[in-house]
Amino acid sequence: MTSDQQYQALEKEIVGLFNNIQRIKHELASVKHPTAEHDMFGSAADQLNAIAAETTDAAHEIMEAAEAIDAVNQQLLKQIKLGGARGYFNEIGENVSRIFEACSFHDITGQRLSKIVRTINAVEGALNSLVVIVGKDSIAALPADAEALNRMDGDIELAGPALEGEALSQDDIDKLFD
Repeated sequence: MTSDQQYQALEKEIVGLFNNIQRIKHELASVKHPTAEHDMFGSAADQLNAIAAETTDAAHEIMEAAEAIDAVNQQLLKQIKLGGARGYFNEIGENVSRIFEACSFHDITGQRLSKIVRTINAVEGALNSLVVIVGKDSIAALPADAEALNRMDGDIELAGPALEGEALSQDDIDKLFD
C-alpha cells in the first residue's frame, strides 16, 4: 500500500469517526439535552417508585379491609346458629383468603419495579458519563427537539399524574377560573 493510499484510508477512517461522534452527540441531545425542562430518566424512575408505593399502599388497604371482613364473618359465624347460614359464612371466609393471596402481587411488583428503576438509573449514569466525555456545551449547542424535551404530543403537554408534592393546590386551580 502506497503512502497516498494509507493517507486516504486514514482520512476515510477519521471522517467516519467524526461522523459517528456527531451521531452520538445528536442521539445524546435527543435524550439528555442540557436545556430540557424535564429529566426523562429521573421522571421515569420517580413515576415507577410512585407506582411501587401506591400499589403497596393499596394492597395494605385491601388486606386490612379483608381482615376486618374476616373478623366480622367469624363473629357472625359464632352468633348465628342457623345451619343453612354456615355454608355462606365459610364461602365468605374462602373469598377473604383469596383476597389475601391476590394481594401478594405487590411484593413481586415492587421487586420488578425496583429492578427497572436500577436499570434506568444505570442507563442515566452511562448517559451522564457520555455527556461529560462528549462535552455538555457541544450537546447544548445542538438544536433541541422541543416535542421530546418538553414532553409534547402535538399541542398537548404530556403531564400527569403528579407525584406527591408536585400537584397543583386547590388555590392554584381556583386561580385558573378567576
